[in-house]
This record gives sequence, C-alpha cells and structure tokens, in this order.
Amino acid sequence: MAKQNTKSAATDMQNLFDPQGYQDVFKTWAQIGERMTTIATEAAARSTDIASESTKEAFSNFREMNEVRDQPADYAKAYSDFAQKQMDLFTRAAKAMTDVSQKAGTEATEMATKVGEDMSETVAANAQGTVDKVTSAANKAA
Repeated sequence: MAKQNTKSAATDMQNLFDPQGYQDVFKTWAQIGERMTTIATEAAARSTDIASESTKEAFSNFREMNEVRDQPADYAKAYSDFAQKQMDLFTRAAKAMTDVSQKAGTEATEMATKVGEDMSETVAANAQGTVDKVTSAANKAA
C-alpha cells in the first residue's frame, strides 16, 4: 500500500512540471541568441563598410596631396587641404561608428527589456499554474 502511495505521489510531482514550458524557455533563448547575433553582425558589417569607405577616401586624399604642383607654395596648400580633409574624414567616420554603436545598443536594450517582460509574464503564469495544480492535488489528497 505504501508503495502505491509513493508511486502516486511521484506521478503527481511529475505532473506539476510542464515539459512544454521547458521547450518554450529553450525556444525563447534560441530566439534571443538569434536576434543578438543579428544585431551584432549588422553592426559589424556596417562598421566594416564605414572603415573601408574611410580608408579608400584617406588614400584618395593622400594621392591628391602627393600630386606634382607647379608652384612651391601650392605644396603648403596641398598639405593644409590634406590635413583638413583627413580631419573631416575622421570626424565623419567617428560619428558614423558612434551611430552604429548606439543603434546596436538601443536594439539590444529594447530586446532585453521585452524579453524580461515576456519572461516575467511566463514565470508568473507558470507559477500560478503550479499553484493551481498543487492546490488541486492537496484537495484530492484531503
């Protein structure tokens, strides 16, 4: 008789846990990983594009600076123009990189907030379901 009650209690305990809930958690984490990977790869791709474009422009500026000039004073102007172009290029590239970083950070923060809210709702619903099952089992036992 005690053996039957132990088996029944073990079965009742197993019924308290919802395997679908675990599958949902794993699916949610996989979706989070996928979205974070997307955010990171998009940011990396855009950063690479910015760096590539900036490098090409820097080489173009360097080529222009080293062109042969007719007057010696033209070389001073070429160096001055080169310095100004490089400073402008640096400013634009830094701003573009900052924008990419801010966008990725904002997307990651929004996603984390949404996931936190969804997980809180899921945990609350699962906890309530477990409480209901425990209450029902206790009522049956009494």
